[in-house]
Amino acid sequence: MRLALTLPCSSPMEPISYTTPIPYIIIGGLRIIEHWLIRLINEAAVVLNVEQIHIRRNRLLVGELGIPINIEYSSNADAYINPCIIPYSSNIRMVIKHISNNESVVCGGYNLIKVKGSGGTINDCSIEFIRGPWDIIKHNNTLLKETIEVLASIIGLGGGVKLYESEVSGDVRFNINEGPVLVVKSSINVPVYIKGPALIGPGTALSPFTYIREGTVAYMNVKLSGEIKNTVIDCCTFKEHHGYLGDSYVGKWVNFGAGTTVSNLKNTLGTVKFMGVDTGMVKLGPIIGDWVKTGINTSIMTGKAIGPGSHVYGLVTMDMPPFTIFNGELIAFNREKVREVIFRTTHSNEEAEYALRIYDSTLSLRSNVKVSKYKL
Repeated sequence: MRLALTLPCSSPMEPISYTTPIPYIIIGGLRIIEHWLIRLINEAAVVLNVEQIHIRRNRLLVGELGIPINIEYSSNADAYINPCIIPYSSNIRMVIKHISNNESVVCGGYNLIKVKGSGGTINDCSIEFIRGPWDIIKHNNTLLKETIEVLASIIGLGGGVKLYESEVSGDVRFNINEGPVLVVKSSINVPVYIKGPALIGPGTALSPFTYIREGTVAYMNVKLSGEIKNTVIDCCTFKEHHGYLGDSYVGKWVNFGAGTTVSNLKNTLGTVKFMGVDTGMVKLGPIIGDWVKTGINTSIMTGKAIGPGSHVYGLVTMDMPPFTIFNGELIAFNREKVREVIFRTTHSNEEAEYALRIYDSTLSLRSNVKVSKYKL
């Protein structure tokens, strides 16, 4: 059986999806495609129709664990799946059951499953799916707990603290009362506190006295300090100084200045709106795209969307379009500086050229923002 994660979601998943195809978005410790791979080992191949740049930019953690993966890069499949289906094992089993019954599935006007040569279409809203980036945060903790156990069963790790090619000194304190901790190809030799469920991915470095709380995902090559709670952090992001990061999503190559802190709770204790949509959630921090930088002592208000390539300073009270600068007022990057800024951060020509491509594709989002003349 060949399953393609290609059906359109109910939400464009901005600002993450400006740079990252939805099957590569992280929830519950892994990229969405990885959840399908580990739960359907020897049952199905997962099909993706993506560009090579996305394959290179979105390394897979399951490969670091030595788990065999069955991905085909094509546009043809036996069934087409909505990648925004939340990849709990129970949801994936329901999908397989519908496919086995030759049934396509919709919910509220959205296609969840399309079976080639289907015998009919049914409505089934019992299959949960992501309705916006906020649902990543809503389901992250619970899915992470399940996923760590699935991974542990595949690679043969037991106990509440699961170490894969990792070393942990006696200075590390674990709390596994609410979920397990998985450490992959990382060495932790400083006094830190880690509360599960949490995933510390390959190449992650923790500064002394870092406080890792439940739901934290440091996917790969991440540097952390301060307090982090129920937050997904993609590859190559640096939060090396004090400050709080909670109930948030952080993309690739983000750098947090010392003292940067986010809000995840309104003073009114009301529900948080994200890009004008009431999420129904009381706790939600910012959703931060790739290549973002924050200045020292930056404070980002509850539920803000910080577009890729943005630089923010001071008190951030508004959503940020891609490649803009906020320092009390909103200004836009001039294009000639984009490549230089991204290359300085990543030391990658390919990444810098990709950033220019994203800059051009999001130009309309800055149509009413004045362009800045500045020096780096």
